[in-house]
Parts: sequence; structure tokens; C-alpha cells
Amino acid sequence: VIAIEGEPATSLAFVLKGGVEVQKSFASGRMVTIARLGEGQTFAEAVLFSRSGRYPATVIASEPSTEILTIPKSELIRLFSLDNDIMTSFLENLSERLVLLNQKIEILSLATLRQRIVHYLLREMKKRGEPRFVLPFSKRVWAEHLNTARPSLSRELANLRDAGFIRYSGLAIELLDIEGLEHVLSER
Repeated sequence: VIAIEGEPATSLAFVLKGGVEVQKSFASGRMVTIARLGEGQTFAEAVLFSRSGRYPATVIASEPSTEILTIPKSELIRLFSLDNDIMTSFLENLSERLVLLNQKIEILSLATLRQRIVHYLLREMKKRGEPRFVLPFSKRVWAEHLNTARPSLSRELANLRDAGFIRYSGLAIELLDIEGLEHVLSER
């Protein structure tokens, strides 16, 4: 355990080796992984400068060999005043996180699981420039990202396949009917 929900955040943290998971626990006892971070990524940047200054979730190492480097808030502010490039990189990183959060909110605001899946698939196709790609994570992680159970995700992928919209094998996906998928997004 690196940080526990509710603890004060006093440092910016860099994942030097391995990875971390940011997990949120609910009163029901259910634990949801809301982010997975790997080497070179940071955490605590937003909460470090927030009014509450407390971790909104628990951060745990996802691998035994995980190594974290922390920079105290006071030292970070000193670095910002000495080097504009460091401050610019920090703000770019924070901005990227906000963009990703907005994308996640957009996905979760879609009415059906089918629409959330289709939205993701079309976005990945546009990002990669081709209708064939390999998912960058497991279906379990994707299900968590879509706020659904893995069996529900698998069932809906099979429905999309059976309807002729997609073809998939493991983590490899090919979009077969892009116009049809776009129509799915407009359904009420």
C-alpha cells in the first residue's frame, strides 16, 4: 500500500519501476480500480494542490518490484520557480489527465453498455487510423473502465460480432461496419 484513501498527500509521486493501481472502495465492500499507472507516470499531482489535500482513493503497488520516487510539494514549488520547462511539463501532464477524465465521463454518460463499447472502439480506430487494432489492456480492465462486469462486456462483444459489426479474437478487434457502429451511438 502506497497511500490510503483519506491520507494527506504531501508529495508528487513518480512510478520508476513496475506499476500502481488506484482503487476506490465503496460502502458495499466493492473495490473498483479506477486507474492503472505504469513506469514514467505520476500520481497525486491534482490532489497535491487541491484544497482538501487528501487522497480520494487508495494507491497500491501492482507488482512486487514497484519503485516510487516522491518529491515533496515544497520542493516541487521550488523547482517550478527555477525551471519553466519543469512547470510546463507538469501542467501538460495534469492537462492530459483532465482530458482523459473528460473522455471517461463522456463514455459513462452513454445510455447503454453497447454504446459505451462502440464509442471506445470508434475512438480507438480514429486514434490509430485503421479499423484493426489490439486492445492495450485485458477485457477485465476494459470492463472496469466501462463500469460493467466482464461477462456483460463479453456478452455484448459477442452480440456486436453476431450482428456483423465487429470481428475479434482475444484482444485483437476489427471493425467491419463502421457506419452501423456510428448509428448505434445515435440510438436512444
